[in-house]
Amino acid sequence: MHLPVNPIDIAAPASHYNHAVFIEPGAAWMMLSGQLGKRPDGSCPDSVVEQSELAWYNVLAILAEKGFGIGNVAKVTSYIVGEENIGGYVQVHKRIVAEHMPPWTLVVVPARGRPQYKVEVDVAAAGRASC
Repeated sequence: MHLPVNPIDIAAPASHYNHAVFIEPGAAWMMLSGQLGKRPDGSCPDSVVEQSELAWYNVLAILAEKGFGIGNVAKVTSYIVGEENIGGYVQVHKRIVAEHMPPWTLVVVPARGRPQYKVEVDVAAAGRASC
């Protein structure tokens, strides 16, 4: 179980996330590599919204391999190329994480590994896994 931690004596989260989550002892962990907005054939759409949706699709597919889902996500770091792409990513992020709202860091960067990549989503997850 993930228990949100939002102390009342500090500022509220700036966006759609909790400051922290407490993970019960004994949880299984998954640490994902950053997922890009790439299709199974390796192609990459131009749209930041499409790349964001694909990146999250890839995250959820990896989590599902061990019986995890969005509710198991314990931390998200999103890397977005260019400030102009923040809004497109954020709309997808909010829809995917919904009310779960894991701790989240958004980093605006000048580039990713290749020029076509506009989004990378890095996730850590915890919970009971199917082995």
